[in-house]
Amino acid sequence: MSSIDQQDSPFGDNDRSGAARRRSVLVTGAAGASGTSLAEQLADRGLRVHCADSRPMDVPSATCHLIAGGPGFLPALARLVRTEHIDLVIPANSSELAAISSGRMAFGGRVEVVVPGPGPVATAQDRLLTAWGLWSHGIGVPGFGVPSDFAHSSASSAVLGGALILRSRWADDNQPTVLVDDPSEVDWASLGDETLVQEFVPGTAYKAVVYRPLDGKGRLTTVLEETILDDGEVDSAYAVERGAAPEVERVAQAAVRALGLTGPVEVSLRGRAGDTPVVLDVRACFGPHSHLVPELLDAVLRDHPWRDATFPASDRLNGAPAGRRGARTGRSLPMGARL
Repeated sequence: MSSIDQQDSPFGDNDRSGAARRRSVLVTGAAGASGTSLAEQLADRGLRVHCADSRPMDVPSATCHLIAGGPGFLPALARLVRTEHIDLVIPANSSELAAISSGRMAFGGRVEVVVPGPGPVATAQDRLLTAWGLWSHGIGVPGFGVPSDFAHSSASSAVLGGALILRSRWADDNQPTVLVDDPSEVDWASLGDETLVQEFVPGTAYKAVVYRPLDGKGRLTTVLEETILDDGEVDSAYAVERGAAPEVERVAQAAVRALGLTGPVEVSLRGRAGDTPVVLDVRACFGPHSHLVPELLDAVLRDHPWRDATFPASDRLNGAPAGRRGARTGRSLPMGARL
């Protein structure tokens, strides 16, 4: 294998002594199902995996680090990247995206970070902004609003049409989604505008796992169909035959493009009977279904290759010395990429 081939390998190779080297990857948000699944997939590919979270983790295939949350999260993550010689950072929790996207320079110029730009992340973090953004681009969404848009619960039901969904506006909020069959039973005055009110859309539930690369090459969309229980909880998901749900694919791709997101995205949709599917939610990072689409991680590793695995830790903090040929800075994820 040539030296160029060694640098381009996403997994690593041997150093000059012949000792095996492995690329070091950091998964954040590893206490959740999405992060645990992602860490296991990385370990299965032979990579050295580190996990970080402010919550206790149980990931046997990785080295786990309990770090500070809140204002101390990003400094703690930056120290971890330097001390453990991390080459690639992959967030797997929506709550961390804003800090990592805005503060990616804390990791140094040579560390790859799989995260969209700050603007698209901010939009995806607020479900109201997401709905407005999709609606303004002509992409189907359920009827929506916030409690102050309606004088009372009956007004919301009249405008949105029957049953309602109440959920947090914030994508990083773990509050449960509530299906309301009878809006008159809701204490409307107690609801603040941190709640998103959505029309309930019956129909087939889908998850679209989308990868939108920076250069538009090697894009990926896989549609999963979900089994929904009577209480609205998801029981299982399975991949539909490729090309069997072209409208779901088209709408999911259009939603990701409209929001300016790049990298891995998971889009929740419902198929209205005889109509175009509508977008319920957008997750701007790896989701809990990524293990069903292994080519998603393959695409991420392909587009974030291991370039220079032997530079000193001080380089990671301060950037490469001026004039070093072949130095490659971490890439941002702009809104202008093509899908």
